Amino acid sequence: QTPNAENLPPQTLRLLCREVSLLSADPPDGIKVFPNDEDVTDLQVAIEGPEGTPYAGGLFRMKLVLGKDFPAAPPKGFFLTKIFHPNVGPSGEICVNVLKRDWRAELGLRHVLL
Repeated sequence: QTPNAENLPPQTLRLLCREVSLLSADPPDGIKVFPNDEDVTDLQVAIEGPEGTPYAGGLFRMKLVLGKDFPAAPPKGFFLTKIFHPNVGPSGEICVNVLKRDWRAELGLRHVLL
């Protein structure tokens, strides 16, 4: 475990491990999840560009960073692949309501990826 995982309360670590395991075993269509065995709070994701959009045919890498307050606080999302989108900042930070004011602890990681 890394220092990040060691700082998580045991119930949060269990929840996170369960969510990551479920996402890896049964990911949403067009999404692949790559758990970081060294740091469970750093989740790498590959997303296929949706058909019928300017992103179709593309493969976009992103990461979710989960803080010690997860799931009470939302994860932070970043695109690692350069993407031009009004909800993605110059550094790749994803700025959408589900990761900000609309976040609810019961939503979980699958909801974020959809």
